[in-house]
Amino acid sequence: MKFQSKMKIVYIILGILAATVSGFIYYSISVDKLYGREMQNLTISAAQLNQQYDEMIKSMEDISYYLLSDADMLSAITSISTMVRSENTENYFQDAEKEIISRQNSDYIRKRFYRVIFCNDNCEPIGNSQDIRKDINYKEMPWYEKAEKNPNTYTTIGLHWDLWGQNDKIQVFSVIKQIQGKNMGYIEVQQSADKVHEKLRMADKDLKVCLVNEEGELLYWNTQVDMGFCRSLLGRGKIPAGRYAGEEGTDYLAAGVYNEEAGTMVLVYKDSSLIQGDMVHIMYMTIFLVGCMLLFSLLYVAVSTSHLTKSIIQLQNVLANTNLETLDQMEPLEFRNENDEFQRIGQVYEEMRSRLSKSIGRERQLLTLQLQAQFDMLQAQVNPHFIYNALNVISSRGILDDDEVICEMCDELAGLLRYSTDTKEKYASIKTELTYLELYFSLLKYRYEHKLEYTIDLDKAIEEERVPKLVIQQLAENSINHGYANSSKVMKLSVLGYKDEKNWYIRIRDNGEGFSPEVLVQLTDGMKKLKQDLLDNRQNVEMKIGGMGILNTFARLYLLKGENLIFDIHNRTEGGAEIIIGSVIQEERNV
Repeated sequence: MKFQSKMKIVYIILGILAATVSGFIYYSISVDKLYGREMQNLTISAAQLNQQYDEMIKSMEDISYYLLSDADMLSAITSISTMVRSENTENYFQDAEKEIISRQNSDYIRKRFYRVIFCNDNCEPIGNSQDIRKDINYKEMPWYEKAEKNPNTYTTIGLHWDLWGQNDKIQVFSVIKQIQGKNMGYIEVQQSADKVHEKLRMADKDLKVCLVNEEGELLYWNTQVDMGFCRSLLGRGKIPAGRYAGEEGTDYLAAGVYNEEAGTMVLVYKDSSLIQGDMVHIMYMTIFLVGCMLLFSLLYVAVSTSHLTKSIIQLQNVLANTNLETLDQMEPLEFRNENDEFQRIGQVYEEMRSRLSKSIGRERQLLTLQLQAQFDMLQAQVNPHFIYNALNVISSRGILDDDEVICEMCDELAGLLRYSTDTKEKYASIKTELTYLELYFSLLKYRYEHKLEYTIDLDKAIEEERVPKLVIQQLAENSINHGYANSSKVMKLSVLGYKDEKNWYIRIRDNGEGFSPEVLVQLTDGMKKLKQDLLDNRQNVEMKIGGMGILNTFARLYLLKGENLIFDIHNRTEGGAEIIIGSVIQEERNV
């Protein structure tokens, strides 16, 4: 797949994810705002309805206070309550009834209320309208028992059919007050259902209104209500706006207020499905916005990827046309009006092309030198055969002269030469190293005889640890060549291989003159410099290393062991020098 296509896929996926997440966030926030707005409207509507209901009840109660606070009205009621009706008192009764009717028929009362009725055991019901029935007993009214039990408070009767009027098809809302005193009677203030609906009308026509008293009786409703749901919320006090479960699995959004003075729960609610239309509108708007974002993303991806990959395509074409024949003939690669990264790509390509051209030139010049080096290497491989042949001649002469020592020396020297001149393996085990070190000491014994004493002791646990070839022999040879230059005493050398929990060690110890302070400083400084050079440019340092000295040995060991190398040189207190080399014990050896 092309890089440009991959970029398009990546950006398109990113655009889809961004659009989806943005759409989800927009939809969630919008739905939360819609729900929050509905909850706020419910709370405000419940508080408003409670206030309107409270004002309506208070206005009906105030009429009772107003009538009973009038001295003439109260005197007329008292006269009717205390007198016994007869021919002698009929005129008094008629005057009292006229006074009551006069007070009830004021313009203020007639305009604001449907009917005001006074009823007593000593008279027929007295109302401020002519259509009132005279033959009905007020004790048969639905409010009588409740009003009789609560003489000190107002009794509220919700919407009911008007039993006082000639037309019993009219619904009214009543507030009844028992007049204090013996057989003083009752005053009922009525309001028509139309007026009640007008006073308790809600701005949101979808809201259902339900007023329920403490006994669970329905006082007012604006449409068919779920009585089971309304009664289920009784006794909760204030009903915060929220989602509530109704009967038969219906889900309602509701809010309510408890009117302590009236002992009434004022509840407004609506079916939660009514806001589904708004949620569908939000969903359509979300889909539209997500679609617009995706369309914009696709256009942006098409333009941006084409612009960003233009330089890569240019570089691809240049590389495709690059070969050895046209390497020096190509025009410089330039990216115009691009960012720094592509400018740098062009520079790197030009630098690489220049280096490659120079390298090819040098390669051609070095071809002849390489052929010469190969010839020299073949010649070097032939030379040891002359040495072996010479040793065989000397060994044969020793046999003729019956000199076994010469034969043994030639055999040991030949073995040592084979080991040292074998270029196939650069590394050897410690066991092999010490085996050929034994050959080296054997040859030295022919020269020094009793003046050379040596011991070699090796822990079998470290026999297979790997080291560069001839490093131990170089250190031992250094002790013999430099440790006894000005001494004629017996040379005692010991080589010990041992280990601890973590590392293996090889200790070469002699009883010679030891290192002078100057030499120790030179060696220490030399090893530090070699270590730094090896870290900076290992290949060049390896080319510079020559000879068979201690620094050469350190460099070879450091190239193999790195920072795990242990290399310690010091003088012994009792005389002589001691060199300790070592490293971490390897569990797996793949050298």
